[in-house]
Amino acid sequence: MSGMEGTGDGTLEFGILGPVCVLDGAGVSQPLGSPRRRAVLAALVLADGLPLTVAELADRIWDGVPPPTAATMVHSAVSGLRAGLGRGAVLSRGDGYVRGPGRIDADLFERLLAEGRRAPPARAAATLTSALGLWRGPALHDVERPFARDAAARLDRLRTDCADLRDEAELAQGRHREILSALEERVAEDPLRERSTALLMLALYRSGRQADALAAARRLRAVLAEELGLEPGREIARLETAVLRHSPELDLRPPVWGTLSSAVSSFVGRDRERRELAVLLAAHRVVTLTGPGGVGKTRLAAEVARGLGVPVHLVDLVPVADPAEVPERVADALGVRGGPGSTSLTALRDALDGRDDLVLLDNCEHVLDGCVDVVERTGARLLVTSREALRVPGERVYVLPPLGLADPGADSRTAAGCEAVRLFTARARPGAVAPADVALVLDVCRRLDGLPLALELAAARTTSLALPDLAARLASARLLTARSTDPRHRSLAATLSWSHDLLAPPARRLLARLSVFPGGFDLRAAEVVTGAGAPGAGEVAELLDRLVSASTVQVDGGRYRLLATTRAFAAQRLAGSAEEPDALRRRHAGYFLELAEEASAHLFGPDAPLWLDRLHRERENWRAALDWAFEADPATGARLVGCLWHYWDLRGTREEGLRRAYAGLAAVTGPPQRLPLLSAAVLFHVGRAEFGPATRLLEEQRDLARTCGEPGWEGDALGMAATVAWAHGRSDEARARYEEAVAASLRGGDVWRAALEEAQLARLHRDRGAEDDARALALRALARADGLGEPLARGLALDVLASVEHRWGSAAEASRLVEAALAEYRRVGYREGEASAALLAGRVAADPGRAAEAFGEALALFRRIGHRAGRAAALEGLAGLDPGRGAHLLAEAAALRAAITASG
Repeated sequence: MSGMEGTGDGTLEFGILGPVCVLDGAGVSQPLGSPRRRAVLAALVLADGLPLTVAELADRIWDGVPPPTAATMVHSAVSGLRAGLGRGAVLSRGDGYVRGPGRIDADLFERLLAEGRRAPPARAAATLTSALGLWRGPALHDVERPFARDAAARLDRLRTDCADLRDEAELAQGRHREILSALEERVAEDPLRERSTALLMLALYRSGRQADALAAARRLRAVLAEELGLEPGREIARLETAVLRHSPELDLRPPVWGTLSSAVSSFVGRDRERRELAVLLAAHRVVTLTGPGGVGKTRLAAEVARGLGVPVHLVDLVPVADPAEVPERVADALGVRGGPGSTSLTALRDALDGRDDLVLLDNCEHVLDGCVDVVERTGARLLVTSREALRVPGERVYVLPPLGLADPGADSRTAAGCEAVRLFTARARPGAVAPADVALVLDVCRRLDGLPLALELAAARTTSLALPDLAARLASARLLTARSTDPRHRSLAATLSWSHDLLAPPARRLLARLSVFPGGFDLRAAEVVTGAGAPGAGEVAELLDRLVSASTVQVDGGRYRLLATTRAFAAQRLAGSAEEPDALRRRHAGYFLELAEEASAHLFGPDAPLWLDRLHRERENWRAALDWAFEADPATGARLVGCLWHYWDLRGTREEGLRRAYAGLAAVTGPPQRLPLLSAAVLFHVGRAEFGPATRLLEEQRDLARTCGEPGWEGDALGMAATVAWAHGRSDEARARYEEAVAASLRGGDVWRAALEEAQLARLHRDRGAEDDARALALRALARADGLGEPLARGLALDVLASVEHRWGSAAEASRLVEAALAEYRRVGYREGEASAALLAGRVAADPGRAAEAFGEALALFRRIGHRAGRAAALEGLAGLDPGRGAHLLAEAAALRAAITASG
């Protein structure tokens, strides 16, 4: 069934994004029976896990006028659902029912939509496309009840919002031609939707269709006037004027690749600090914001950064233990990958050269040396949050004080206006703080020293405590104060202890266990990792809700996380408990090993983009799992590396991949276990143009593969040996090795690798001038890739075939093929492929406008991967299109080529 697949773990999946349906764990649709059963099931699914009484169900099913036998019919419908789906599908609760455990496609859709809203354009387009792929038709299509129609209307609106957001992300990447037909269909379906029309106008204009863009605005104007008697909003009028004037603001801009998400809650106070920080950032390359834990450094830094009008990249360093890893984490956050012969630091230097981007290095105090390397060797603009300064030349340090407090005995107006009281009031339960309570709130804020985190934790408790009780409990919390030389640390420790002690014992245990997650996690991970024993897996969702309500756990877009200070506190509680922390970390590593193994089974087929995104989302978790495993269970670490090598290669984090591959090789001696690790290490060495170590490892891999009777791994080794020979100019040897590699890979059943090796062999024949061999091999590689449906293999085959057409065939066909290759590369985030394909797209484009876009895209991508020769080629392409700036562009390209020669 399109858009849905089984959970793979035996649980059910409930579908409402289309006709109501239920899939079992294997993805098989289950019988639901009569419309009444479907309506009952839909009502339970929409209840969001809350039980509904029989009367409430009857009220929904019969729209407030149930017949006398309604209760009997509801019970009968539930019995029928249980007979078809199993008793666990609908559970009894008191005098009603609740939906059993399982996943809901609408929940996944809304999570992906939330992620897409925050993501940079490339990832947003992929994520939102995945979200739209969950739909099988209009929501709740077969449930004709008012309660379902209301929910369906909301979901359908979100679907349209998702489509518009996806198209905005595609426009930001220059893919206006690809989305034109979808936009035209959406505008035809909903001609009153101004946002879709605005996107269509921009896509039409960038496609060289100025008249059609203006016609779209005229149609909207006419429909609004005729049906609603209204004029379009200001955005349409602004676009019309810009189109008429060919305004530069409509031209494609270089992609903004910031990673700072929007704020979840309002920002209160700090007006003076915001102004002063903005002034410092305008004048200095490195600004460090210092202060104790809980004082609000991260939140203030993010708030100031958002107002600068430049791309901002947040790098959270809490999970990083080794200072040497800091450059890798920064490169990862910026989407920068090192090209051949470059490191993360050199790639960052090239990527940020001449850009205004700001890097926000968050929580740096434990990895200061690595942060100093980024400062001194990349030229990046940095806003740093840390409890200590970096102490580098040119750094400006800004010490953040607690929030402002009124004096004791201040009048109510003065007290209510101070920053600390304003924050407490904003975070408290609505109505919890009356005007007469301001003096008491000020006393609470003074007890907590104006620390924002302490204030937010205390304010969250107003949902269950009256203000006088809260103040009294805080006074006694001083007895729990940690021994610290800094009184602000003591007040925060007291607040955390006080908030913790208000939790029920199961919630306390869960909070301690959650400290095992270094970053974000979803409900399923929390249930599996923390649910063994008490609390049980069935309680985790409810307990998490309580922790969120208490501001102890943060939630955003369906994922949970602990603030750094709270996580440290929870980890202390875990270490001091009777529970064995190592057992919890073992469960954590086991869960993410299972996830990685499940992902690795899908990385070479049509679902590869979805699984690559999922691996990326959980990167902090499997990094923590690897760190633990190589200390306590090296075999698990080696298995994880064997699952993640393809992700590391595509993301360009080859330094990390190489380090982990060598750790795996040191941990295992058995030939079968070493083969994937050897292959990974070779791949990363070749990607870094380190051919000596690659050759030594290749020999071991080839010999082991033959000894073990593993022709697939032998084919992999032969293919990489061919690449090394080609890099050294031994093309005849490379040709022979590639041919042997294809044969061995096919003997081992590895069609994906055979397709890649045939594509490489086609390139080799192309460079030798053998047109027929090059074309035949490229077509064969494409046929194999089409059979697999995997984007990378398709992209490589289309790319080489496009280059063959460009040299000997049709320019139009070459253009079509390379645009298709670009689309495939973007699906998996393979930036090296994107960059080279964009360069070719510029060379084959018949339209100068498209050529300029493609060369501009190639230039930006080559900069991000630290590929100076590619940047020079893109600049030379742009120079040929722009006579006015041609000399300047050629001079810049010549300087790059000279730098390459000078560096050897």
